[in-house]
Amino acid sequence: TLKIPTFTVDTTVPGTTAPTVSSIYPADNQRGVSVSDNISVTFSEAMDSTSVTTNTSNSSCSGSFELSSDNFINCVQMSSSPSSSNSDMTFTIDPSDNLTGSTTYLTRVTTGVKDSAGNTLSSQYVTSSGFTTADYALNFDGTNDYVSIPNDPFSNNNTFTIQAWLKPE
Repeated sequence: TLKIPTFTVDTTVPGTTAPTVSSIYPADNQRGVSVSDNISVTFSEAMDSTSVTTNTSNSSCSGSFELSSDNFINCVQMSSSPSSSNSDMTFTIDPSDNLTGSTTYLTRVTTGVKDSAGNTLSSQYVTSSGFTTADYALNFDGTNDYVSIPNDPFSNNNTFTIQAWLKPE
């Protein structure tokens, strides 16, 4: 008897699937986000880190990872290029200054991003409602209210100003 070997042929082509956005932080509809928080996007696969860019020189909406409070007429200037982690799947941007309190921001990832195989995002990703930063104001109801200063402001002869505007009801 003659035995004929059987073969299995894999016809899939590696690296042809377009990447997707898995998550954004802060998440859509998130409220009370700190004005000093960084913004991050996580993709479904490893990305080409050179394709994930942002604006570092001005408030133009340039780059493939953008943050805006006016529907992308202007964008928040970032302090540096996005940093990558999680094997080039997560990218984080750091605004060059604190965000504005009580403001809603949208996050956009354009089709300019590419995975490590060169596939681009199939369609632009924009958060639908965005996130809203916390309000700077303090509201005291007269019961156990206080303000805590994290470091001793009196050490090392530091100077500081405390200003208050009160509206009694």
